[in-house]
Amino acid sequence: MLKIKYSKKWLTLMVVALCLMLSAVGARLQIIETVTSVFNDIYTKGETVNKYTITADFDAVEKIIAASETVVYTNNTRMPINAVYFHLYPNAFKTEDYTPFEKTEMNSAYPNGFEPGYIQIHNMKNGKEALNYMTMGLGDSILKVHLNKELDPGDQIEINMDFQVKMPPSCGRFGYGDNTINIANWYPIVSVFDHQGWNLEPYYAIGDPFYSDIGDYRVMLSLPGEYIVASTGDVIKKENIDGKVRWTIEGKKVRDFALIISDKFKIMNDEIDGIKIYSYHFEDLYGEQALQTAKDSIHIFNELFGEYPYKQFSVAASDFFIGGMEYPNLVYIDYSLYQEENKEIMEYVIAHEAAHQWWYGIVGNDEVDEPWLDEALTEYSTMLYYEKKYGEAVREEIYKNMIERYYNAYRSTEKNMNEKVCRSLKDFKNSREYQVLVYYKGAMFVHELRKKLGDDQFFQIMKVYFDKYKYKNSTTENFLEVCEKVSNCDLRDIFKEWLFYEKE
Repeated sequence: MLKIKYSKKWLTLMVVALCLMLSAVGARLQIIETVTSVFNDIYTKGETVNKYTITADFDAVEKIIAASETVVYTNNTRMPINAVYFHLYPNAFKTEDYTPFEKTEMNSAYPNGFEPGYIQIHNMKNGKEALNYMTMGLGDSILKVHLNKELDPGDQIEINMDFQVKMPPSCGRFGYGDNTINIANWYPIVSVFDHQGWNLEPYYAIGDPFYSDIGDYRVMLSLPGEYIVASTGDVIKKENIDGKVRWTIEGKKVRDFALIISDKFKIMNDEIDGIKIYSYHFEDLYGEQALQTAKDSIHIFNELFGEYPYKQFSVAASDFFIGGMEYPNLVYIDYSLYQEENKEIMEYVIAHEAAHQWWYGIVGNDEVDEPWLDEALTEYSTMLYYEKKYGEAVREEIYKNMIERYYNAYRSTEKNMNEKVCRSLKDFKNSREYQVLVYYKGAMFVHELRKKLGDDQFFQIMKVYFDKYKYKNSTTENFLEVCEKVSNCDLRDIFKEWLFYEKE
């Protein structure tokens, strides 16, 4: 995600320079099923992905989704488990106290006043057998499903559930505004089990508090006929059933499944490197610019990092006050950027969110405990977009005005500033500190790494890292190991100096 709330002033200055030269209840609940899980050898990165099948019907008047979900879950650990945990992110929107926005954002998030959003689970089964379940955690944002018998390593279980989702009038990732309905982080998604156990963090107001495994999805969504859908995955078919249109969409090896729907969308599309690029917009002129930026971004990152492995990529204008947000094959862009005075900012945000397809989407990481890893690589990738499209001089100007200048300005106003980049979301005092350190100082570190190693080794590192952790979750230690192996250098000191990173 790229917030533009704090950076519009600096971005405006950057844009002027660019135009002249051309003529952005709990922290972690480590709930572990048996005592043996305290050992570090209980986790294995299995190759079998979880499979989700979701059938949903959207009530456009009440803004309610009635759905059923089947999850084929594979135990990729090295131990038997007797429960499976899911995130219920919509429950973060039940009360004003728990909404994942900072207080200063509430008026923008709820321009027409607060109303609750939530998810309700109606039943839980394994085939015909009922399963016991409970909601827990901050705001009932965690679902614990008790298994009737232990699930051995490598074995699978099919979990069936019915649920109902109430959309809030929120112009964020999850909710609706005047133009779009943003359906993200909306269904029960299996929590990640790693070397620390089950990851059950709440929906923080800062950053992107999500951590998920790759999965296969088949979603069948019924909508009134006037709605157009932009989504993760590929549309397999559209059918007229009982007065509605049912969209069948499949996403293979994706980290999440998001949609955005609107009865106002216009669509443009083109192709680059065999990938279909879509622009969902309201104004043709800026929709065309969004399409071109998306095409250029995908092409540049294909060459720099490795091939985008999916058939399509969509950029969607949306009621999204924050700026931009990434999901697999789909990014949300604040529709207010689709204006003459903001079109350079729009380009920056689209390039940033496109880079997230590599760093977050394909190569995943724990965005709660190590948010720097995808955001810093993505922010520096945005600099590379400008370098490859417009030249090094333009890249350097933007780097100085957007990255260094904003970081130095913040640092000069903060006494006793905590410079640690590699830390959890819960350890940042606000979004401004988070953005300055995770995005800007993180990007400065990546730039310093490039200067230290040289372009040949740096870009080889990026390609090897992408290839090695494609469809997996990586860590800072994994990235460091790739850097050291490719460069044949000891780089632990520079990671410590810039990120304050030390191996646990």
